[in-house]
Amino acid sequence: MKFLLLIPLFYIAACGSGSEKKNTVVIGDPNPTREPISEAIITAPEDVVATPIGAINGNFKTGNTPFYVYVKNVNKRKGITTIAFEDNHAPSLILNETYGATITTLRFDEFDRDLLLVNTKIKDPQFHKYHLYILKNGQWLPVVKPFTIHESHKEAQKNPIFVDPQNPNNMFRYYSVFDIDDTNDQDYGWRLHNESVAIKNR
Repeated sequence: MKFLLLIPLFYIAACGSGSEKKNTVVIGDPNPTREPISEAIITAPEDVVATPIGAINGNFKTGNTPFYVYVKNVNKRKGITTIAFEDNHAPSLILNETYGATITTLRFDEFDRDLLLVNTKIKDPQFHKYHLYILKNGQWLPVVKPFTIHESHKEAQKNPIFVDPQNPNNMFRYYSVFDIDDTNDQDYGWRLHNESVAIKNR
């Protein structure tokens, strides 16, 4: 009789309860050794210097390799903008009474090198004052006198100065003036004018 009572107990012990975990088959090492992931670090050569933001290239010297120009510093308190050049290939330009600038290179068949056009911000934010330079004998010389264009004359700002097609010894430029002619039917305001002026330095 005792033997018959032990059979159910043995069966329960062999099957186990439903809450027990089932055996899991693991293929391979359950705790593999992880190799550290190597990260490639790319470094620039020590002799490579990053080009300044906003820099542009220009061939400011005849027959020489182009070099870049950039706005190096703007001192708004003193009103001074400094424009510098790659590896001091050209002397820096110091522009007084200016509060920032954008730079552009211009090339014309009448010149044997690129010209530097500097569009400066002045105290009156409604105006752009333009300076056009040529590098000659190690110094920056004005091609013409600086001129200003009012903010409202957007089209003129796209191409403010170029060689006069009627006279290659002159530059054709735009400029803004305030209209004070009381006979004018239009409202008072800034008017866009143009003129042909002699080239001072070529």
